[in-house]
Amino acid sequence: MANSRSGESLIQRLVRVLHAFDSDHPELTATELADRAELSSSTAHRLAADMAEEGLLRRTPGGGFRIGLVLWELGQRSSSYQEFGQAALPFMEAVHVTQRQNTSLAILDDQEHTIIYLERLISRDVPTDLTKVAGRLPVLSTAAGLAILAFSPRSLQDRYLCEPWDPITRDSGVTESGLRRRLAQTRTDGYVHLRGVAVAGSSGTAAPVFGTGGKVLGALSIVAPVDQVNLQVQAPTLLAAARGLSRQMGFRRMIGVQAFHSEPEG
Repeated sequence: MANSRSGESLIQRLVRVLHAFDSDHPELTATELADRAELSSSTAHRLAADMAEEGLLRRTPGGGFRIGLVLWELGQRSSSYQEFGQAALPFMEAVHVTQRQNTSLAILDDQEHTIIYLERLISRDVPTDLTKVAGRLPVLSTAAGLAILAFSPRSLQDRYLCEPWDPITRDSGVTESGLRRRLAQTRTDGYVHLRGVAVAGSSGTAAPVFGTGGKVLGALSIVAPVDQVNLQVQAPTLLAAARGLSRQMGFRRMIGVQAFHSEPEG
């Protein structure tokens, strides 16, 4: 693959173009694209035109560019994450209907040190919620992230706890020993509950989802205002949904809560 003068391959430049788009910038002119992707104007214009030709981007009536349908089509057709999200929806709907709180499915993106949300059901009773489909949040400052990490290999836990933390976690006042205790408690309870970490007045409760061989695949979570938390009701409902989805994904060891947390080692 041909490299630019900077040494970047064409694929790397294409990825930079795609990363320039986000929920705050769904449409960009070629000039804006060059600025956000840190490419020369001529390179951005050429790449955008070529990507539009292949359907990776689409031209807008105003002369800008948006992400094209081809990317969505390929993701829908072949992604295992899409299959996971589709399998989760009935279980999420059961939680959403009974609890009337925002319900999400998240997975870990270890390369980016974030969780990413695959599916989300919204309740009008939750005014502030940072989760959104295809949105990312730090692992250590979210209930879903901690639920996944608690059942991940010990080496992965150590890496997240020992490397520099994201600003939300760093400013929350939590300590490494405190996080280790929370992960241990999560393995005991089968779920984790956080209050007012990412958003003041908001809480998150999450339970892990497992697949074949007991590997943690992701987490189901509820976001609710702190004054509407009732863990005696919410936690069993969430655990039942997570267990049902785990069975759907091929996990068979379902003898009590302990089946969820054999000691995670690498």
